[in-house]
Parts: sequence; C-alpha cells; structure tokens
Amino acid sequence: MNSLCTHSTMAARCFVVLVFVSFLVMSVSAIPSKRRRGSFSTIKQLNRKGPYIGLITVYSPEEEAFFRTGAFKPDAKHPFVDLSGRRYRVGKINGKKVVFVRCGVGITNAAAVTQQMLDLFDVTGIVHFGISGNVNDSMSIGDVTIPKQFAHTGLWNWLNPNGTMDPADVAYLEVGSYNVPEGDGVNLLGQIGYSTEQLFSVSREPNTAVSLWWMEVSQQWLQLARSLEGMELEKCVNSSLCLKEKPKLVVGLKGASSNIFLDNAAYRDFLFQTFEVSSSDMESSAVVMTCLSNGFPVIVIRGLSDLAGAESGDNAIHTFGSLAALNAAKAVLELINKLPGYNSPLLHYM
Repeated sequence: MNSLCTHSTMAARCFVVLVFVSFLVMSVSAIPSKRRRGSFSTIKQLNRKGPYIGLITVYSPEEEAFFRTGAFKPDAKHPFVDLSGRRYRVGKINGKKVVFVRCGVGITNAAAVTQQMLDLFDVTGIVHFGISGNVNDSMSIGDVTIPKQFAHTGLWNWLNPNGTMDPADVAYLEVGSYNVPEGDGVNLLGQIGYSTEQLFSVSREPNTAVSLWWMEVSQQWLQLARSLEGMELEKCVNSSLCLKEKPKLVVGLKGASSNIFLDNAAYRDFLFQTFEVSSSDMESSAVVMTCLSNGFPVIVIRGLSDLAGAESGDNAIHTFGSLAALNAAKAVLELINKLPGYNSPLLHYM
C-alpha cells in the first residue's frame, strides 16, 4: 500500500513537472513569433505613410558617420523597427522619408537585408553606401566613387592544375605567375576561373536565369549623381591629421565585390588590369543584384578608405576609415536632395 502511494505520488509529480517544462518551452518559442508579429504590425502602419527611400550601410563606423551628420530625423511615433536581429530606423532627411539599416559585413548579409527591405517596406529604391578599398591609382584615399556597374569577383572555378579551362569563365588568375622566384616550379594551386552570376528577375519567366557579369546600377539615379561631382568633401580626420590633397567625387567607374577584405598589392593589380575596377568591397554587388532581380532602382556610394594593399605598413583603413565613411555619408545626403519625391509605389519600377 505504501509502495503504491509512493509510485502514484512520483507519477503525479513527474506529470506536473512535464507540464510545467512544456509550458516553458512553448512560452519561450512563442516570444520570437510575438516579436515578429509586432514588427510586422509596425511596418504595416509605417507603410501607410510611405513610400520611403531605402538606405543600407554595412558596419558601425559607417553608421556612426551617417548619424553624426545630424541630417536624419527619426519618426516621432515609430523611430525604428527590430526585425531578424537588425534595427531598421525610420525617419526623414530634408523632408524625404527614409528607412535606414546596417546590414553587416559580406555578400550574404547584404543580399538578405536588401531582400527583406524590398519585401517588407514600401521603398522606392535602395541607396547603398559605405567604404571600400581603392584599386585605381588615379583615385586617392578620401575620394568618393559612385560606380556605374559592379562585378561579383568571388564566384570561382578553382581548377585542377591539369584541368580544362571552362570557356564560360570571364577571366583566369594563374597562381603560378606570382611564384617567387619567377618560374620556380609548378604551383599546385593552379588557376582560378571567374564565373558569371545567374540573374533571376521579375522581368523574365520564373526559373529562367540569364548569365551576368556586370551589374548595372539605375541609370536615372546615376545621372542625378553626376551633378554631385565637384561637391565639397572632408579632407581632415581631425586638426592634426589631414590628407595631402583635397578629395574628389567621381561618377561612372566600375566596382568589384567579393567576400574578401583586399589587402594585397598583387591581387589588387590583377583586379584593376583584368576588370578595370576602381574599388573593392564586400557587399555592393549583392545589393545591386538583389535590386535588379526585384526590379527596383539602386545606386552605390563608396568612400575610399585605403589602397587595398598597395600601401606599406598597416592598412590605412584604421587611419582614414572614419573620414571615408563621412565623405560617403555626405554624398548620400546630397543625392537624397536630388532624388524626386515619390507619391505612389507604382513608381518603383520606373
């Protein structure tokens, strides 16, 4: 009798504990869902006031430079929305409605955030900005580039040393050409072939892609950006640290992106000589391609923070990164002033 009571009591206790644990698990798992629904509800309210210009930068120093300008005025009721671990800030710049987000470093982060912004917010298009490495000797640290097109130089066919080259590749990097001393044996890393992207687009039949190397930014926005050439850019980080020459803004060059922080002179020279690109970063091609796929206008503004490995000693990004970020932010503000007001989401695709 006592044994039976003991077993019954333990069973009851176990049942209570099991129910309690299940309740906790369900409660915890429901938290993200509730937060997400709350964010969607806020976005729905915000979209009634839209459309907005989408602004995407990459990491903290660029974000800090942007907000230090003081031009961004947050929305009084909903100054931000948190979604998928990121904070989308909502407000105005000189009367133009904007949504700003920091995507994080790399191709994956950039593409994910761009798609999320296009899907959820009523935006007219995307202005992507930040810093980049300078690959063109005619450009200087502190300059701002607004490229006309980008290539994703991170899609590689790494070939077997005795393998056959893929005729579809747009260029090859023969690793053995960089042996020291020159011609000393066979380099087992062989060759790298650069592959094109596959662009899926709203303008094509579903599940049909076109091979694409150069990704064009929006020509209408690029034409507006040309009027920024000659604008005043910052020359000094502080009172004791200044560039030797006054920075300039150049529109219409080419840019490259890949998941590589470029700090190597030989590879820098290869990119410039092979593809004639002037800047190298880790996000722009992803932002541009995602906008092209969805049929939205896009433009990229990058401040040159370093020489991508051509300088001796420490990379100049640690010295002039903040200046490059500020010059890029200033160019963004000037471009927003040039962009027309949008009253209808139908103009997304014009």
